[in-house]
Amino acid sequence: MKTKIETIANVIVIVFAVVVGAFFVKDRLSTDAPEPNTVKAGDKLANLDGWDWSAHEQTLVLGLRKGCHFCEDSAPFYQRLAAKPQQGGSTIVAVFPDTADAVKEVVQSEGLRIHALAGVPFEKLKIDATPTLLLVNRSGTVVNAWIGMLSPRQELEVMKATTEPTAADLKLPDPLEKK
Repeated sequence: MKTKIETIANVIVIVFAVVVGAFFVKDRLSTDAPEPNTVKAGDKLANLDGWDWSAHEQTLVLGLRKGCHFCEDSAPFYQRLAAKPQQGGSTIVAVFPDTADAVKEVVQSEGLRIHALAGVPFEKLKIDATPTLLLVNRSGTVVNAWIGMLSPRQELEVMKATTEPTAADLKLPDPLEKK
């Protein structure tokens, strides 16, 4: 009798383990995961208080946050970007979810000479990670989006998309030059 009870208990434990295991496997393999609310090219952005998309041919939006180490590490690139002449009618604006005092502190400490907006709800711009760079046209449509700390190749993409080329940018390699 004792062995019969033990056998039944073992079978119940095994069946329970299989059911729980199947539940977790099904959950892992499920393709019904919600789509992230990440901004992408083609998205239409809501108007921001204090900013008019139509006033500029294109706007490069820097989505930054105080204390974001990737934003701080990217500051030298943002400084170079802001120092270069922008393409006709283009501008750069930094948006922060932080208070105006925190934004002023970040912009001044990093030496950024750009327009900055404080207290912008990132949900309005579909920004869920910092730094995020958005190239937005005058109708408020995202032309291109770069999320996270940029690679050198991505930095070059942003430069080409937003700034007027300088003579150094236009210099082509001399095909006759010896290597």
